[in-house]
Amino acid sequence: MVVLKLLIAAGSLLWIADAQCVSGDSLIGDLCYSFSTTQLSFTDSRDHCHSINQNLAVIHNTQQNNFLASLVRNRYSSSYGRFWIGLSRPALNASFVWDDGTPAVWTNFDRPTTTKATTTTTTSTSAVVTSAVKKPSVTCLFMIDMQSAGIDQNAIATYQTYFNFAKLVGTTLNNQTYFTGNLDNFGYTSQLVDRRRYQSYSFINFESSGFPIDGTDDDIDLDLTEVDGTLKAAGWNPPATDHTCLIFISAAPEAMYGGTSISPTYDSFTTVVGVLVGGEKAYFAFHNIPFSGATSIPGLTDPVITAVSLSTADAESVVQRLLETLP
Repeated sequence: MVVLKLLIAAGSLLWIADAQCVSGDSLIGDLCYSFSTTQLSFTDSRDHCHSINQNLAVIHNTQQNNFLASLVRNRYSSSYGRFWIGLSRPALNASFVWDDGTPAVWTNFDRPTTTKATTTTTTSTSAVVTSAVKKPSVTCLFMIDMQSAGIDQNAIATYQTYFNFAKLVGTTLNNQTYFTGNLDNFGYTSQLVDRRRYQSYSFINFESSGFPIDGTDDDIDLDLTEVDGTLKAAGWNPPATDHTCLIFISAAPEAMYGGTSISPTYDSFTTVVGVLVGGEKAYFAFHNIPFSGATSIPGLTDPVITAVSLSTADAESVVQRLLETLP
């Protein structure tokens, strides 16, 4: 085993915005650390951290080593606080690698005797400590084109691909930020009863959201007047303290909106990113409407992304456009 001279840790990686940590965490050098009194084995600690899109604690330098050791002693009221660090190697002759994939350039360990950086054996338990590279923190609402009165099964399948693409964008965004948010549609699914206060869900809850089949046969159609009014009055529950955004996903050309529009920014959705999906010719053909060649999201000029194939690359383009707007 490998023993860190001042401390032994278990933790997870948190993604934080604007050089600040989540409330209750500690910024040490280039990483944010959070703490828990949960006692887990090395493997269970690592698996738990990965399940919430985080990594075991990472230590890059002496400053983090010393400050973290002091913080652990104070938090756990112990002169020798024990916790896991996210450092391991696949074999005895292999190089050590941190749980976030970075190489172990800085070390301060006693004589190594195993493949994991622990105090005793890999079956023992220690407290959980988490570290975090500073990343943007965002709260985003995904609004998806779902309305079409008298919709048939083929159209439902098409709309479901748009819904799945929205979740793919959310997953991509979560990989690059500390993400919370929610999903809605133009037709106003009955799953959301309070649009004055959108619930801010963790990524795990966001990812598990089901397809709102009840929102695919509404009569609001493409009138954005009510949508725009709702967004102007809406807020987040709990109130968002990070960067807020609206990802507006539409398959319809501008002509279908009847002169109504959304706004380029809102009090609770600072950045508005439009995403065109489906292709305008396909939309016109489906609704037996002559194709005019004019397609956009009314009220938005930039940023607007065209997602042709609803692919991972398309999702990455949406996320990058959003990240470009962050302060």
